[in-house]
Amino acid sequence: MKTILITGLDGSGKSTLLERISKKFESSELEIILLPHFDISKISDEKILKSAIFVNELSVYADIHKTPQLKAVALFSSMLLYQKIYSKIDINKTVIVERHPLIDTSVYAMFYAEKLFPGSIKDEILDEIDSRFSEEIKYISDLLPSGLISENYGKCSGIINFIYKHFHLEKKFDTVNLKQLFKTELPDKIYFLRAKPEILFDRIKNRKVLEAHENVDVFRKLDMVYSQIFSGLKNDNPEIIEEINADEIENLNEFFENFKL
Repeated sequence: MKTILITGLDGSGKSTLLERISKKFESSELEIILLPHFDISKISDEKILKSAIFVNELSVYADIHKTPQLKAVALFSSMLLYQKIYSKIDINKTVIVERHPLIDTSVYAMFYAEKLFPGSIKDEILDEIDSRFSEEIKYISDLLPSGLISENYGKCSGIINFIYKHFHLEKKFDTVNLKQLFKTELPDKIYFLRAKPEILFDRIKNRKVLEAHENVDVFRKLDMVYSQIFSGLKNDNPEIIEEINADEIENLNEFFENFKL
């Protein structure tokens, strides 16, 4: 099964490009996995489906109520669910992923993980989430490698504590640790849609709801993290990474016209 990652910051054109690609190829050839907001129409397994719905609802709630800590939980949970969804796909298909556990987790953890310090979310909010989604949170907690989570296991606060400790305090961003955590491998090909932070923000500034990381200063920091990740990967895997200049829409159009599975 060939896996292609199309990644980049918000406003880089990922969603538009993936929509066009999905129409260009037959469904028998292609499967698309969107992270962190899942296309639940593509998920048949009941437990995975319920957990994906939880992730989607939590992500929307976090954006509306300006709660980046819950956005971090949604992002991280989607990365844990990735391999479960991936494993159900026909091996004869090409899989295209919007964001990937071994690449984008590090990028977004650099912004979100430090915000999950103890007491950063009110207990009543966590109690409500645990009450509504106890089964889903238990399922996601079970996806963590044995021994890596102990505090408040099976509760939303347990996932929050894990993210804060693992990524902010212990700085476990390297590929070896991420492979152990997410039980997956690097994509066969990575396309990084890169544009200037000012251009990216100009494209998204009129959205009804902006996510916590969607501002020019944060975009600059996250862009630097992407650069560091890809610089490291190019030492061992120079052939898998291709940077696409997404400053101009014409460049994305050209990329789409030449794209092959």
